[in-house]
Amino acid sequence: MERNEEELKRKGIFRRVTSRHKQKHHEHAGASSASEEINSKHPLRHMIEGASILFRHRKEKKMKRKEARRLKKQQQKNRGMQPMEDGDRVVDWKKWKYAMSDDYELTSDEIKMVREFAERIIARASAMTTCPDANDTQCEENEKQIASLSGGTPMPNRSLRERLDAASWGGINADSRLWWGRKDAKHPNKASGQSEGARLLAAYLKIMKWPVDMRAKYPFRLCAKGCDAEVSILHTLEWRQKFRPWCVPKSSAKINEGGFVYFRGHSRPGPKQRLEAKARSSDDSQSLATKGHSMVYYRPAFASPSENPDLYMRTMTHALESAVADSLLRNDGAVGRFNVVMDCEGMGSKHSPSIAQVKTFFSVLQDHFPDRLGVLLAVNLSGLTSMLMKMVLPFVTEDVRAKIHIVPNDVEERREFFLQFMEEEEVPYYLGGKDDYMFDAEGYYRDTCVLEEEGIVEYRTSMPYHA
Repeated sequence: MERNEEELKRKGIFRRVTSRHKQKHHEHAGASSASEEINSKHPLRHMIEGASILFRHRKEKKMKRKEARRLKKQQQKNRGMQPMEDGDRVVDWKKWKYAMSDDYELTSDEIKMVREFAERIIARASAMTTCPDANDTQCEENEKQIASLSGGTPMPNRSLRERLDAASWGGINADSRLWWGRKDAKHPNKASGQSEGARLLAAYLKIMKWPVDMRAKYPFRLCAKGCDAEVSILHTLEWRQKFRPWCVPKSSAKINEGGFVYFRGHSRPGPKQRLEAKARSSDDSQSLATKGHSMVYYRPAFASPSENPDLYMRTMTHALESAVADSLLRNDGAVGRFNVVMDCEGMGSKHSPSIAQVKTFFSVLQDHFPDRLGVLLAVNLSGLTSMLMKMVLPFVTEDVRAKIHIVPNDVEERREFFLQFMEEEEVPYYLGGKDDYMFDAEGYYRDTCVLEEEGIVEYRTSMPYHA
């Protein structure tokens, strides 16, 4: 009896399925006498035909829904776009705000924090002066030293102003390249118009999420348990004084003879720069074309970091330092940022830095180049480089991750990608652009500060925090 009930149940299901497919077959093919004969004599054939029709019908509905979602997404995207000045290209400013961002303005509360921050830095700097002998509190002024914040060697006793002026971007003590900038009375609404060093201090406070109590866990490793906010600035000042990132040894020309890292050209100016240019004279408007972030090109396949890790890192750091100085020079000290294009074409395992090298380099970038990166564009990713990207991302902050973009491999898509924020004449020929520049190491380093070869590893003892 159980077997009979099960058999009847199966027959009932079969009849219901056959009935549904007959109905759909009549809807699509019409209830002709031929189809009725097929239905009665060949029910399995009818079910297969009906299933095929149903599959196509569902596929068409799915494609329509997908197209509707695409159009809706495009409409939402267009709402956030603004046309370029030349009117022939639409740029998603929201997506590329980091690539072409201008110097931000401060609120009244942020202005107060910047001023308090500056006062705390000045007070802390004077308190760091000590005698060589810890037990001696009455040594001569010329014998005093400045204590290291990270357990390194002490520094010669110099006034804070002397130390700040000696830390200029690119090692050039010009008004537009000062690390601790002068007050800019022409632009009172911008960070630089609030007080001396305001743009620099605002960048650090921004990374620290504007701490009201002036306590933060930045630098991240040095202040893991929290420390006073002024440590961040004085820590970088110590690093710049000891490391001198604007200097390279002669061997940098050799390791970089193929151009594994260099800065050249710039991105488009930001929207606020365009509006400001309209309000100025025609002569100033013409100079708008040279504004924007500096472009740094990193081609890992042209060098091996394992041969001399310290030299490799210094050469990389020098390129970023020079890019910031170049951006400040072109933007009259208002914008000092860079975009990085990482071209992974031909990159193999021997060109990959170790995890320790990656951590050291990112520590330097995060601690001493805050808010200087515009975007990082990864080009020609392979399986190996995709894996390396996944390994590197955990070492960077969420803010930095938001600046990383993968460039399409399709030639036309790549071209459109770069033209969103660069002129075609600025894009290198090897990336599909019109810039046929050939890197020349000797010319590139011709006017660069020269460091003695032993100075490459000097920071390991003078500032072991980064060793």
